[in-house]
Parts: sequence; structure tokens; C-alpha cells
Amino acid sequence: MGKITGAHLLVRAMRRHGIERIFGLCGDHVNSIFNACLDEGVAIVDTRHESGATHLADGWARVTGQPGVAVVTGGPGHTNSLTGIATAWMAASPMIAISGMHETGLRDRGPLQEIDQLDLVKPVTKWARVAEDPARLAQYFALAYREATSGRPGPVHLTIPSDVSEAVVDDDVPVPEPFRLEPAAANSAAIEAAIERLQRAACPVVIAGSGVWWARAWEALERFVEITHLPCFTIGMGRGAISDEHPLCLGYADQILNGAAREIKLADVVLLVGKRIDFRLAYGGLFDPTATLIQVDVHGPELGRNRPAQIPIQADARMALEQLAHAAEKRGGWARKTWVDELRKSRRAFVAQAAQDEASDAAPLHPLRIVKEVRAAAGEDVCWVIDGGDFAQWCRLGLPARLPGHWVRLGGLGTVGASIPFGIAAKLARPRQPVVVLIGDGGMAFHGWELHTALRFNVPIVVVVGNDSGWGMERELQRAFYDRTVGVELGPVRYDRIVEAMGGHGEHVERPAELRPALERALKAGRAACVNVAMRGVASPLTAATIARAKAR
Repeated sequence: MGKITGAHLLVRAMRRHGIERIFGLCGDHVNSIFNACLDEGVAIVDTRHESGATHLADGWARVTGQPGVAVVTGGPGHTNSLTGIATAWMAASPMIAISGMHETGLRDRGPLQEIDQLDLVKPVTKWARVAEDPARLAQYFALAYREATSGRPGPVHLTIPSDVSEAVVDDDVPVPEPFRLEPAAANSAAIEAAIERLQRAACPVVIAGSGVWWARAWEALERFVEITHLPCFTIGMGRGAISDEHPLCLGYADQILNGAAREIKLADVVLLVGKRIDFRLAYGGLFDPTATLIQVDVHGPELGRNRPAQIPIQADARMALEQLAHAAEKRGGWARKTWVDELRKSRRAFVAQAAQDEASDAAPLHPLRIVKEVRAAAGEDVCWVIDGGDFAQWCRLGLPARLPGHWVRLGGLGTVGASIPFGIAAKLARPRQPVVVLIGDGGMAFHGWELHTALRFNVPIVVVVGNDSGWGMERELQRAFYDRTVGVELGPVRYDRIVEAMGGHGEHVERPAELRPALERALKAGRAACVNVAMRGVASPLTAATIARAKAR
């Protein structure tokens, strides 16, 4: 009988569960795991910061639907990783975060980097454990994988002491097979009640959220919408589940960034699939108080949260939409409603309002002129990865979502800067498709060094920096509320030159006519590229609405 280390057993379990690469940063506590990856054929994408590793694992999950795995050392490596874990937690993204730790026998004796890693990570994970038996490391990974992917997905955590991963075990320790949970179907009576309400409605709408993406439900969504002729809005990771260019898709379910979404308040029946009733939906204020809400969510506690659901349906989004489509087809008699034409008219009018700014030849560039040129240069199969801040709001307004999983945002934690590791993960997952990251100059500084990771691993993403030399959103808010600013001016930084110094492709743009050629060169560069655009500071519709709301109180 042969012998292997606990680390080898752990990595074999990863392979059994379909994990082909991990994201991490080396350290004494996890060197044995990195070493085992070499023997077991698991690739390592090593990052420049531990939060970069966890953001990459999260980003991998968001663009593939499968858990990403991050491996970092203990102590400060663990604490550095926490922001990435919390970001995944807020986005319900299935990530497996593994941290090393000092030797088991040194607990409470004051070893280097001793902290209570479990208590730190528990609030932002579905499940967290310290694994102390090397022979059970494969079992622990299987448990972690199951917890991350069952029900509403989310991040999980394993802390593994260094002596546990380095310990020797028998080579024939069993490695568990992946456990496949059957997705939960909806109650048939609730499905019939939902179809009845939707068919009788004068102004019904469908809103598809991230749950549609995680459940791989885009085909079921499109089939249901086409059978019923119901207008559909998308939001979160649900963007692109049905293309913005589909005749029954009205675009973003955001009333500030989409004129048609403002009409949702007139809907008499709302079918909400896989979306929390949170700040994005004004805590339910987006809907008329008298409207019937049909809410589908795999996580029971979300049903009726912040706003009562008249027909709550706890089920997997794909299963529920397939059942709804079947019931709708069986019933028949679905006519196209004039309500859809009214929504389209509102959407066209809103888009027309942006045309003047998109065409502006002023310098520095208006954010919407940047958006227009990026949209034209990137092609139809592009994956957009959009950061936070004011520039991001203009991007959300002007960029189309055409394909499932090709619209990646930060999520509820709003972790500025995470878009760069997200973009690297997206390009690793889809090497043949263009990936464009859109980020402000403030966000660029958080994880800009991960572009060195992209260069080392030959990941040719394009990063477009809307550079207004400051924290644009906070600058506008401070001006509005205090008539002065503090801590918001960053000054001009040539991020293109920084990326060039790393070995990447850099472009600097000051005039509108320069932007399209610069973008085309960056997209063809074959290596990580930065297009640094001198941008005018302009309050986005979101910031303007925030200011107006506050001043109206």
C-alpha cells in the first residue's frame, strides 16, 4: 500500500469534483497543497494579493456557474482573503475558500500568525470548518462543495493546519463521488395559480434575476416568455439570460437607468424569478402596492421579504420556469398585449435622451461617448465586467446584455476594484471571447497589479479606465451636500504607462476621435491591455437621483 500526503488527498477530491485550476498565493501553510497540485494535474493561477485570489475564484463561479477554489496561507493571508469571500457571500456565488494555518499542536501557545480564522470567516460563509484529520480531507472537500452549490449557492470555507496537509495517509483512502442534488420543483397548485393571474393581467411583467443564471434557466425563461408574450426585464447575473435585443426583453430592471423599468410600477401582476427584494428593487417600492407579486426563489426566507408575495413559490428557477412554460402552453390563448408596446416606447424615448451625450465631441470625453465607442468596438459576444462608481453607472446604462453569463457586476457588497480579477477569471473561462473591464481610476488602484497576473498567465483582457482624476461619485455627492470636497482628488495618473511597464499594452486617449482606434488596437494586442481615457466628471443618473432624493427630504 502506497502513501500520499493529506494535501494530495485534498487535491484528488478537487479533481473528482471537476476542479481543474485553483487561485491562490503561496505561503508556508499551503506550500504542500501547491506541491500536490503539480502532481495531481491541477493548475495554479497565483495572484499578487490574497483578495485577488478569492475575487478570481468568485469571478470563475460567476462566469461558469461552477465553484471556484481559492487557496491562501493563514494569518494575514486569511484576513486579506476575507473581502473576496464577503463579496461572494453578498452575491450568492459558490466559492470554496481554503486557508492554511499553523500546526495543530501549537494552538494557544502563541505561534506566528495565530488568529481565530473560523470566527472571522463564519459570518460571510454558508459553512466553515477546521479540518484536523488528514484522512478526511477528501470528505471535507466534498462536504464543502455540496454546501457551496446546494440551495441558494454561496461561499464556504476550510481552514487546514499545515501539519494536517503535510501528514502522510494511505494511498487508498476513498475519495467521495460528487453528490448531485436534484433541483426542487414548484408546487403544481402554485404554478396554476400563477398562470391564472398572469393570463388575466392587463399589465404583467417578468423580472429575471441572478437565480436564473445559477439555475441555468435561460432557455426555460425565453421559452416561457415567448409562449406567453410577457414583457421581461433582467437584473444582476440574470442580465443576458434573455437578450436585450429580444423583442420581449425590455432591458435592465433598474428604474434609474432604464426608462421602461419606471413603468413597472404600473404592472398589475409581477413574476419575480430568482431576485431578492433588496435595494435594487427599492425594497419592493418598485411595485404598485396593489399588484400581485408571484415570487420564485430557491431560498425560502427570501419569499415575501420586504414586500408580501401573494403567490410565493420556493423552487429552483429552471424547474419553476419549465413548469410555468408547460402550464402556459397547455392553457393556450396568450395574446400579445398593447402594454408591451407602451414599454417599448418608454425605452426608446430614454435611449434617445442619451444620444446627444454619446455623440459629444467634447474633451475630456463624456462617459457616454466612451460607452458608445466601447460598445461599437467590442463585438456582440463580448463579456462585460463592470466595476463600481459613477463611470460604472454610465456603462450599466449604455451597454447591452446579449448572452447569459456575459454581464458581470460587483454584487451587493459593491467591492470597487474587484472587476479586474473578475475579468481575468472570465477570460480564463472563455479564452476565445473578448472580455472588457470597465473601471474608474479610483477602482483601478485596488487590483491593478493583478494585470501582472494576467500577463504572466497570458490572459489578454482589455481594461478601459474612465479617468476623471478622482473619486467621481463621492466628489459629486460632497459638492451637493457640503459645497466643498475632501479626500476625493487623485490627480492624473497614466495607468496605461503602468501597464506598459508590466509588459502589457497601453493606450492613452484624450480626444473622442482617438478612442475607437485605441480600443481596436487593444483588442488585437494579444496581451493584457489598458486604455486610459481622460474623462469628464459628470454625475451619473444614479448619483443625480441620490442627490435629488436627499434634498427633497
